[in-house]
Parts: sequence; structure tokens; C-alpha cells
Amino acid sequence: MISDGAGGLTRLAARPAPGSKLEPSEASLSATGLEQLGLTEGGAVALRNGDHNAWAVVRAHDHDDRLVRLGRMLWPQLAVRPGEPLEVASEGELPAARSARITPPYNLTFNLHQRLLERLRDDGTPLYPGNRVLAEIYPGGAGMLVRIDLASPSPARMGDSTEVELHRADVSVSERLITLADVGGCDQIIRRLRELVELPLLRPAFYRRLGVRPPKGVLLHGPPGTGKTLICKALANELGVTAYRMSATELVGSVQGEMLFSRALAHAPSLVMIDEFDVIATNRERLASQSDVRAASQLLTLMDGLEEVDGLILMATTNRIQAIDPAFRRPGRFDEEIFVGPPNEEARAEILSIHTREMPLTAEAQDAIAAVAAETGGFTGADLMHLARSAGLEAADRLASGREGFELADSLEGTELAVEPGDLEAALRTVRPSVLRDVVTRTDRITWDQIVGLGDLKARLRELGRRAVAPDGGGQGVLLHGPAGSGKSALVHALASELGVNLVAIDPSKVYNQWLGESEEAVRALFRRAAEARPSLVMLDHLDTLAPVRAGESGERTDERVVSALLASLDDVLAGGQVFVVGASNRPELIDEAVLRSGRLGVHLEVANPDGARRAALLGSLAGAHGLELEEDLAAELADGTDGWSAADIGMLVAEAAGRTALQDRPIRFDDLVEAMPAITRL
Repeated sequence: MISDGAGGLTRLAARPAPGSKLEPSEASLSATGLEQLGLTEGGAVALRNGDHNAWAVVRAHDHDDRLVRLGRMLWPQLAVRPGEPLEVASEGELPAARSARITPPYNLTFNLHQRLLERLRDDGTPLYPGNRVLAEIYPGGAGMLVRIDLASPSPARMGDSTEVELHRADVSVSERLITLADVGGCDQIIRRLRELVELPLLRPAFYRRLGVRPPKGVLLHGPPGTGKTLICKALANELGVTAYRMSATELVGSVQGEMLFSRALAHAPSLVMIDEFDVIATNRERLASQSDVRAASQLLTLMDGLEEVDGLILMATTNRIQAIDPAFRRPGRFDEEIFVGPPNEEARAEILSIHTREMPLTAEAQDAIAAVAAETGGFTGADLMHLARSAGLEAADRLASGREGFELADSLEGTELAVEPGDLEAALRTVRPSVLRDVVTRTDRITWDQIVGLGDLKARLRELGRRAVAPDGGGQGVLLHGPAGSGKSALVHALASELGVNLVAIDPSKVYNQWLGESEEAVRALFRRAAEARPSLVMLDHLDTLAPVRAGESGERTDERVVSALLASLDDVLAGGQVFVVGASNRPELIDEAVLRSGRLGVHLEVANPDGARRAALLGSLAGAHGLELEEDLAAELADGTDGWSAADIGMLVAEAAGRTALQDRPIRFDDLVEAMPAITRL
């Protein structure tokens, strides 16, 4: 319940609304709230959250009257979280400061010094000790993070006669205080972590009163780039406890682990964070080094000792949870395992808004954020950060007419930068999900309209695909079978483009390995990648090679183990939903029947060689791509001479004719197609 006290208001903290321009050190209230405080836009307000205070320039918004929207620099200063109440009071007009001491992140030249003071003066930024200000001193929206050490009086604003002392730069200024407001799309995970971490650290007596032991360890696992380490840092900053962060590589083969836990116990409440935990906690049965076994055993002993004290939590992150020794993964050590996976569409939009909030986006680009989020299935938070950075560079390159390096930076000096929707689209064409970087996929995109004919087959395939990749979708996969060269693989690639999903192509030649167990693991790994990149389409090309009929002889062969791994992976990924599996083969009788049963690849669709009408359409389409407009009667005449040809044969015919004319430096003609026909050797 929101209540207003005498001389002030109580509002719920909220992030800036999408598309609104709110500077990092500004706050916004509704017009009603401004009227109650007797303020107009540009005035100053005092913000209070318990013992934390901040002052900000106030703007008006036309959104919910219950909210006070905060710029990004106010969140760490107020130690507030979205949805929590915040006291807002009028500060009136701030007086001009007589003197101030400011610490920049590095030593400034005279020009940058002057720009910094002018920006602080023009913005009316409140000056008070401890305030961190992101001052926009470069054209186009880029800024510099500075710290206000002293201001007299306090709070005050920069005036023409203010005496400013620039303190010597130190590294601590540039270290940004990350809070949970900087973590997007993880609300449920954060809520669960607050229950598991905040209560045991700050209110351990609560558990003792219940007669139960508080949790001592939390393990975050998931693909790289999903924000596991970022969540740990932000949570430690928000709780205000002593945080000790180390990489697992620093603990291997040393006594630093014991020293780290000793320091953490001496400064409780404290939070110990270990990155890449699988390095030190690898399964001891698989380790060859006895020193690593002793290190893992020592860490187990240290974790058991945590039960004797209150106010200490161990948080660890890993992207290889299957490699961790089972002894660590039991209650009493790591009480909770939380999966941090790739974000869904709503979470991606929130993450993109966070990474672009300091970018000079046009209104159209702001509106395009939701569309970009819908097209980035399988992208992690790190991928979205890279996408935003690439969009900014696309805008810079567009404005600088293709210049590079120092020429690019110099040519943009004094230019008003703006990121447009086209820059986001260009970045989207070049950035791909990191979980698919080492997966075999085609780089060229085949559109649905480029697949000539096959109307009923395309409609059926698209219907099955849309049903499978829907948020609540599932079902079974599809087998495409037909003669070699009939266009099965091209149809699958076009379907992935039509559905707007990630494509994972599993090539049997990259699966089989000479080492025992590696082939099966390769199959499982590829399906894990497809699951992490949901929504996705898995193409099993040459399925008869990957899943041949099992002979049933005594002694299990490699291909039989691969088929078993494939069956288990198919069941898991289809049960999880949002993954469409399509197999392709020109010899379906050689495929193990367990793969083709209902519930796996239960829908069988034939892709036959093209008939006369489709061959004529293919000839017209392919010739048109080379600048030759074939009339219908000529295309039909040429198609009559290609009876029994596959789609690949038709494509080879046009390519052969185009290659011959290119050597003669002239456009392609109908006679060239006729002359090239004898050169096409068909099987």
C-alpha cells in the first residue's frame, strides 16, 4: 500500500519506460506527483531508501502515478530494487556550489575538462559526496563516469563561479557498481536467489528458530554468456555484504582455498563466489592427477565446515555441470542448483533495453527492439550485448562512409550519432548465437519463396514446424525421403528461414570418432546445443548413415551405440518442446525403424523428382537469376528434354550455361541452355 507523508510522497521504484529518454542521474514522476510536490520539470527531488539517500533532477512521465522511474546511476546509490517503496521529497531549486572536488576515471586534457564542466552545468546535475555521475561529454550520447568527492554546500549544482578541483584519477571510479537493475530477464531466478542467499546471510537466526540448518551453497549452471557471474556480482552488491570472488584456477594446487574461507569466516556475513567451479570439482574418478584429487577432497572438507557457522554462503558457477563430482551436488554442500538458460522473447526485449539504454536510439529503433527480440531465439545475454554493440558500430560506419580505425573516430567528431532500425537489422545478419558457433550450419540463407513448386508439401511441413516450435509446442519429427538431388536439404534450410529459428545441422561425418564414447557424446552435445538455442530446427542429413539398421549381433558396435544415443537424445529434445527435428535420406529402408516410429520421426514425406511443370518453373526461376527471362513455352520446351532430371540436375544445367557465357563475357541465351544439356552427366 502506498502512503504519502507530510511534505513527501512514497512511490514504487521502476526502470525507465521503453522509448523514454531518462538520463542516468534523473528521476521521473507523474504530472500529479510533480504537482503534489510543487515542482516543475528540471527541479530537484530528494530520494530516500532507509539509510541511502540521493538527489536527482526530476522529469515528468505520463505513466502509472504509483511509480518513480529512476535513471541507471540512481539504483546502486539508493540500493533499491524494482517494485520497492521509495520516499520522494521536494528539494526545490538547488543553490550553486561554491566549490567541488571531482574524480574522473583518467587524467583529462583541457578540452575534455571544459566539456565535463559544461555538461554538469547544463544538466543541473546535483553535486553531493559519493554521487557517481555519467556525464555526456562526447557528441552522440557517449559519457564519462565521474565521482563527486566534495561539494559545498551539499547538495548543490554546478555554477559559473564554482571552484572545481579535479582529483587525481584512480581505478575505483571506473569500476561500475553492478546491481540487479542491470540484470534483465532473470526475475524468477533472482527471486529464488534472494530466498536462498539473503535470509541465510542477513537473518540466519530465522532458520535457527525453525530448528533447521540454513542453506550453505548455491550452484548456478547453464550455457556460457547467460549471466551467471553477473547475477552473483549484482546480488553481492545489493546485499552489501563482504564478497570474495575467485576463479577456480586460482584454487587448484594451492592453499588459497583454505585462506579464502578463513577470511570469509572472519568477516561474516560474507559471500564466496567461485567461477568455473568444474575446474576444481571435477569428478575424482576421472582425474589423472592425485594433486587435483586432493584439492577436490580438501574443498569438500571446507564446505562441510560451513555448517558450523552462520552468515556465509558459497555461490559457484559452471557451464559443465555434468563434469562436477557428485559429492558436491548433495544437500549440505550445494543445497540448490539453479539453471540459468538462454532468455525467452520477453526477457530478450528487457536485456536489449538494458544494453541499449545508453545508446542514441531513434524512436523507430526503440520500437524495433521488440521485433529484434522476437528474431533472436537462442541468443544469450552476452550475445545480445554483442548485438547492441554491433548495431552501434553499424551506425558509426554508415555515418562515416566506410572509414575504419582512427579515420572512423576522427570523421565522427562533432557528429550527432543515431542508431536506426536498419543498423539493428544489419547487426542481426552478422551476429549469431554463441552456443551455435561450432555447430555445422550453412551461412547462406535460402528463403521459402526460392523453393519452386511443392505447394502441398511445403504447407504440410510449415504447419508441422510452426506447431513444434511454438512456446507450448512439441510433437514429433519428420523424415524427408526421395531421390538424391530432389532438394530435401534445401527445403529444410528454407524452412528454418521461414520459421525464423536457429538451424543445427548434424553431419554424420563429424559425429563418428575413433575414440571410444566420443561419437555418442558428439550426438548428445549437438542435441544439447539445439535445446539451448530454442526455438531451433535440427536437421539430420544422410540419416541412413547416422542411424543404420542395427544388426542385433553379439557385441555392441560403435554405430549401435550412436543409434542408442540418438534415440535417447530425440526423446529428450522432443519432450522439451520448441525443437523441430527433420531427417533427410534417399535410402530410408536403411534407417533403423526405432528412429522412424511414431513419437520420433513419425511423419514421412516424400520429396520426388520434379515433374514437367515444376522443371519448367525451376528453369525459369534459375535462368531469371542469371538475367535471362524465359518465356513459358520455351521453358516448357526445354523441360520436355529433361524428363527424369532432379532439381540438382536442373540447377547444374543453368550453372553450366552461365559459366560458359561468362567466359565469353556476354549474357546468357536460350541456345546456351540447349547446348549445355549434353554436358550434364546424371546418375
